[in-house]
Amino acid sequence: MKHFAAIAIMLLFTFLATTGYSQTVSKPKQFSNFPDVINCAETELSNIFNATPGQNISLSFSDNFSFSGDVVNSVVKYSNLQSAVIKSPAFHNSIFSVSRITNKDNSVSYVGRIINKNYFDAYELKKNAAGNYQLIKVETDRVIPDCTQQ
Repeated sequence: MKHFAAIAIMLLFTFLATTGYSQTVSKPKQFSNFPDVINCAETELSNIFNATPGQNISLSFSDNFSFSGDVVNSVVKYSNLQSAVIKSPAFHNSIFSVSRITNKDNSVSYVGRIINKNYFDAYELKKNAAGNYQLIKVETDRVIPDCTQQ
């Protein structure tokens, strides 16, 4: 009977340790009041690259979603690639990192994200099948890898 009690206590502590270790703190949602997909006019995206670092910019997208903040940087990395970062105090210092790519046929493409690692949700800028740009809601932890070592 002593062995049974010792095994039962050991199993109990194992289950407690396992469930306690696996619990994580859930992050709040920042964009819960906004739709999962927001249409973006290409003209609004191009306005980002006319702004200079330190300048305040306001971008208006569909569904009454606007993103305003200071241009943190705007860098031409290559002759066909320019990247800019906007930091928004209205969204708890979330950043909109966007790049403009000039393709070989001189067409322009945009990619980017609105993200804050302290929140559960973010937006990723993508072009849909019809050729229109959209901000698509994603989970932050799926686009930012966790590099902590345990």
